[in-house]
Parts: sequence; C-alpha cells; structure tokens
Amino acid sequence: MTHASLKKYQQTNKSTAQQASPYQLVAMLFQKLLGNIATAKGAISQKNYDLKGTELSNAIAIIGVLEGSLDFKQGGEVSQNLASLYKYCSEQLLTASTNNDPDKLEEIIQVLLPIKSGWDSIPLESQGRVSF
Repeated sequence: MTHASLKKYQQTNKSTAQQASPYQLVAMLFQKLLGNIATAKGAISQKNYDLKGTELSNAIAIIGVLEGSLDFKQGGEVSQNLASLYKYCSEQLLTASTNNDPDKLEEIIQVLLPIKSGWDSIPLESQGRVSF
C-alpha cells in the first residue's frame, strides 16, 4: 500500500467513525477486535511474534474501550456480566500472547462471537435506546 493510499484509507476510516452512531461504533469495535485476534492467531502460526504482539495489544485496548463504555447504572446485571467477560478475555489474551497459544485465541473468539451476534441483532428501531 502506498503512502497516499494509506492516508486515504485512514481518512475514510476516520470519517466513517465520525459519522457512526454509538451503536455502530460498538459494532465496528467488535469487528476490529475479532479481526485483531484472528490476525494474531495467524501470526503465531507464522511465527511472526511482532505482529502477534501488536494485534493482541490492539485487541486488549479495544476491550478496554468496550468495558469503559458500559453503563452500570442503566445496564445493571448485563453490564456487570459483560465487564466480567471483558476482564476474562483480556486476561486470556495476555496468557495466549505469553504462551503463543492459538487455541486460547480461538477460545476467546468463541466467547466474543455471541456477544457480537447479540449486538448485531438489535433491531434498528431499538439501536438508539441501547445502553450497557
């Protein structure tokens, strides 16, 4: 990718994020999170440990953003459960990184997929009222 096309890609992504609703931003974060973990999984199999480290650091940062966006007052028990799952996933990502364990990464993907699927299935008319 040339410098000019990279710059255009970054501007497009920034513009998309600026125009997205809070609901869409969370959906984008989940997509990016799962992509980071999948890329790290591939990097481990290719013994590209620098890429693995970068991808898992980004994944942990995204989980931090997701956790930080929880609304415990309105979300109640759902928010508490999500916070626990996010903490678990962050801990497991660190373990997977330390041990170069692609199976652990797959386990984390399987934990996150139902959450993403549930998020994606929220009806359009309810998206503005969603709060966790």
